[in-house]
Amino acid sequence: MTFEPYARSFFERLADAVAHDLIGADIVIHGEDRTLRARIVETEAYGGSDDPASHAFRGPTPRCAVMFGAAGFLYVYRSYGIHWCMNVVTERAGSASAVLLRAAEVRVAAEDPAGAGTRGVLLRGPGNLTRGLGISGADGGEDCCQGLGGRITFQDAADAVGSSHIGRSRRIGISRGQERLSRYFLEGHPAVCRIPSPAPR
Repeated sequence: MTFEPYARSFFERLADAVAHDLIGADIVIHGEDRTLRARIVETEAYGGSDDPASHAFRGPTPRCAVMFGAAGFLYVYRSYGIHWCMNVVTERAGSASAVLLRAAEVRVAAEDPAGAGTRGVLLRGPGNLTRGLGISGADGGEDCCQGLGGRITFQDAADAVGSSHIGRSRRIGISRGQERLSRYFLEGHPAVCRIPSPAPR
C-alpha cells in the first residue's frame, strides 16, 4: 500500500504537534540503487526564539538559516563534530522551529527486495539514524514536500500507531530548556533511547 507524502501543511503546525504525529510515520529515501523506508519511533520538538535549547534561539546564523524558512525543509547539522543530526522545519516561516528525528527502524520498501537484508535494523540515536539512512550535510535544505517525485518524503505507515502508544518526556542531552516535555516516542520500541520518567499525557 502506498500513501501520499505529507504536504507542507502537515509541517506548518506547532513543532510539538508535528513531533507527536511523526511517531509511527515512515520516512522514505529514494537513492540511486535502493529505496529505504524507516519507521520513526522517537522525536524531539525545538522552538525558535522562545526555546533556549534551539540553535535558532539567538537568531539566524549561516548554520541554522534554513530553520527560519518554510516548513518541510531539512535542517541537518553536525553534532560535536562527529555525527549528523536531521531535523525537519515546522510552523510558519520566521518561527524557526523544527523536529529532531532521534530514532527509527528500517523497513525496506516492497519494490526493493534486494535491500531486504536491512529490514528491521534499529537506528537508535540521531547519529545512528542519519548514518543508517545515508543522510549528511549535503541533504540540508532538502524540500521534503515535493510529492512522490521527491528524494526524501514522509508519509503514513500501513500499520498506524494510536496516540495511546505514544509517550512523552523531557528532552535528552541538553543543558537548557530541560523542563520542556517535547520528546515523543513509541512506547516499548527497542530503538527508543533511554527513557526518563514519562510525563502524564
